[in-house]
Amino acid sequence: MKSKFASGDAIEESSSSDGGIMSNEKKSCAICGTSKTPLWRSGPAGPKSLCNACGIRNRKKRRTVIGNRSEDRKKNHSRNPKLGDSLKQRLMQLGREVMLQRSTAENQRRKKLGEDEQAAVLLMALSYASSVYA
Repeated sequence: MKSKFASGDAIEESSSSDGGIMSNEKKSCAICGTSKTPLWRSGPAGPKSLCNACGIRNRKKRRTVIGNRSEDRKKNHSRNPKLGDSLKQRLMQLGREVMLQRSTAENQRRKKLGEDEQAAVLLMALSYASSVYA
């Protein structure tokens, strides 16, 4: 199928495979019935069945319906606290333990370094920070 625009009107040319006979049908929107649009969009009646404005409205309407369904699912999940809450709590606790272990390891490393080494590490950290944040 080829679509052809003549002075803003949509004219659809269709050819049959048996005889090659051309028939001109004026294309119109399935919802509002307009035949003038810069872009044809797909809708419930199939591809290129809606004008641009109706196609956008139809898509927004579908998105809100889909959004409402997902909100209902989220509400159902929040009503039934199961494994997810305890898993989150365990992960938070594990994260705290890792941070505590990490800070004690850093403190031990600092204690082992002498005054010169600490100064060198501090200068390297400052130069790295100035190059990253500059």
